[in-house]
Amino acid sequence: MSQLKSSLIFDLYSGNQALTSIQQTMLEQIEVLVHDKRFNELEHFMRDTPDIEQLLIDHVMLDPTDSYRWDLLISYERMDRIEDYDRVNAFCRTAFSYHPDKPFYFALALYDIGWNDFEMDEEVIEVANRLIEEASAEVSALICLSMSKSLRHMEREFLVKAIERCPRAVQPNFSLGGYFMRHNTRLAKSYIEKGLVQLVLIFDDSGETSKSVMGFNPHTWQRDVCNELLGMDMSSAAYKKYKRMIK
Repeated sequence: MSQLKSSLIFDLYSGNQALTSIQQTMLEQIEVLVHDKRFNELEHFMRDTPDIEQLLIDHVMLDPTDSYRWDLLISYERMDRIEDYDRVNAFCRTAFSYHPDKPFYFALALYDIGWNDFEMDEEVIEVANRLIEEASAEVSALICLSMSKSLRHMEREFLVKAIERCPRAVQPNFSLGGYFMRHNTRLAKSYIEKGLVQLVLIFDDSGETSKSVMGFNPHTWQRDVCNELLGMDMSSAAYKKYKRMIK
């Protein structure tokens, strides 16, 4: 079977032809919180309510052609204290098999490559290279970042391409800094400084951020994940670490 497909979700599906009354009530509560933009409450509800995962899996399998259902499920699996890389990887590949026009699913699976026997092979490389050219700037850069980690002999090439595809991406600059730190400290610091410049509006002089916590928004989660993985949304501890590296 193609590496780009996974059957894990079928194993976890309850097989019911409709949601139970309890599941329907939970789904309605999610929809109310989304509609009212009560995203902090939504995150707590999804994180703390028993059997939410089974609801989201069943909800997807009743209509896997609805990408929003995949968004709810996969974003749930990535929540803090819940994050399950194994399932994120498998669900993203299955979602991509249903939605080949949505390269974000492939990009997120590729970022955690190595789970579920998902390894870099010719098929994966071919799809990745095609999507680098076709996807949005952020998704393209995320694929490049993942390729740089997996194909170490082309690490520099893919990191440079990530910056070219998405100039506002921070992590590729930091990763290039790490790459050059081995043999060219001056060049390494210049890339790290370029990355820090991108974050100047987020962090103050002390390295603290005043960014408010927005909670989980299923309509923006793909953008939020890209911002996180590309370094545009990082912790103050990570920011301070990179600041120290250029002193």
